[in-house]
Amino acid sequence: MGIDRQDSKRAGKTGAAMAALMLLAGCMTHQPTGTDAYRTSSIDQWLTTDDADKAVSAMSAKGMMPATINCRFADTTPGKVAYRSKFTWKRAPANTRYHWEVGDPAYLASKDVASSRVGLRRTFAKTVRDPATGQKMGCSIWVS
Repeated sequence: MGIDRQDSKRAGKTGAAMAALMLLAGCMTHQPTGTDAYRTSSIDQWLTTDDADKAVSAMSAKGMMPATINCRFADTTPGKVAYRSKFTWKRAPANTRYHWEVGDPAYLASKDVASSRVGLRRTFAKTVRDPATGQKMGCSIWVS
């Protein structure tokens, strides 16, 4: 029984075609749409406020906007409260305005009022509490 020469040639051509397709598939990128469609190195990192501002500006230049924001305390020392943020991204629809903030609940409440005055509505919010100190903080995104 064995494989004759004709079958061997066909198997070789099929194998080469499959290898070429696999090579091309490995080089192609697929850009899904939706919340987690765009990933950058910054998305997997907890960013300081300055770094978050830079990341949001860079992503905005690429037509992206924050879809969700995660936040946590970086330092809860009295007088030195620091926050970290992490984002997921989505394509920004045409003519969409957005704003994001991180801070204590009173600060976010004032930003909520100010944002609604200019036609933005809150589309995402998260509140966290530091178990050691009991301090609360939150992060929000407002969109037109």
